Amino acid sequence: MRDDKVDVLRFIGLAMIILAHVNPPSIIFQLRNFDVPLMVLVSGMSFGLSYKNNTPYVGYIFRRIKRLILPVWFFLTLYFSVNFIVNPTSSEINFRTIITSYTLISGIGYVWIIRVFLMVAIASPLIFSFNKIIHNDRNYFAILMVIFLAYEIVRYFLLPYIQDGIGKIIGLIIPYIIPYAIIFSIGLRMLNMNIIKLIILSGLSLMLFIFIGVWLLLLNGEFTPTQMFKYPPSIYYFSYALFVSATLFIFSQNLSDVFKKMKINKQISFVANNSMWIYLWHIPLIKMIHLNYAYKYIVVFLISILIVFLQLFILNKIIFPYIKNSRMKKNIKNLLMG
Repeated sequence: MRDDKVDVLRFIGLAMIILAHVNPPSIIFQLRNFDVPLMVLVSGMSFGLSYKNNTPYVGYIFRRIKRLILPVWFFLTLYFSVNFIVNPTSSEINFRTIITSYTLISGIGYVWIIRVFLMVAIASPLIFSFNKIIHNDRNYFAILMVIFLAYEIVRYFLLPYIQDGIGKIIGLIIPYIIPYAIIFSIGLRMLNMNIIKLIILSGLSLMLFIFIGVWLLLLNGEFTPTQMFKYPPSIYYFSYALFVSATLFIFSQNLSDVFKKMKINKQISFVANNSMWIYLWHIPLIKMIHLNYAYKYIVVFLISILIVFLQLFILNKIIFPYIKNSRMKKNIKNLLMG
């Protein structure tokens, strides 16, 4: 099942992620710093629309790994192969960069977000069950807040110990899966919340963001960007992101209606449906194109969309007509579409 509101939010999330990577001015960088949590919220909404409660857990996880990991590995193989042919002395052609790319740690950059989506995917069926058990929204969010506060305390004390060694490996998993699983849980519940509850969620998030922001301002003598609390994420980073995301969701139907009147709703849906490959193709473009941030943003975004359009055209019009095996066709779709 698809929802126009969800597509609009996914489009905005992807657009803001790409905007971050063109190095915009600090004020713009801060304003758009809700992108990754928004995408995780959208994942929760999409999961709620599509997941069947009787789906075997192992089978679901295997399918999600195929949908998330295999396209990235295919892209990375292509990326490193072309890079080696064109520029064999490239600083990215080394064992450490290649390994940390395939393991979604750092590598060529920009792939850590896939690790987040994978970790959340593993927890998704469990979160779905939790969502079904707790019917009352107040109790649901109260539990999430207690878990988040406990996480925040543990994060504060563990931060010095997860910078290197075995602690760094742990720091790549636990301090990310817990808070993003909470954001996913909120997204899963938001789709069925009424406007009053959504306004309350947005307002409380804004108040929390202002409270922490003012405290940091008094402590440091200047505004502290939420980006400073993103790796690993803290409640300060998420409070701003949740405020903006909830506000966007409140107006998502209005935005969808505007896009329909502008007759670009199909283009918005195309970007939302193919966000994975648009994101992947933007990575080499970000490194290749050197322009003013505004021009670079437009060029990178549009070329990434164009590449994916051509990719789908070749698959649908040239390759698929010659493939009779439905299983093979499905596997290719999972690998190169979406």
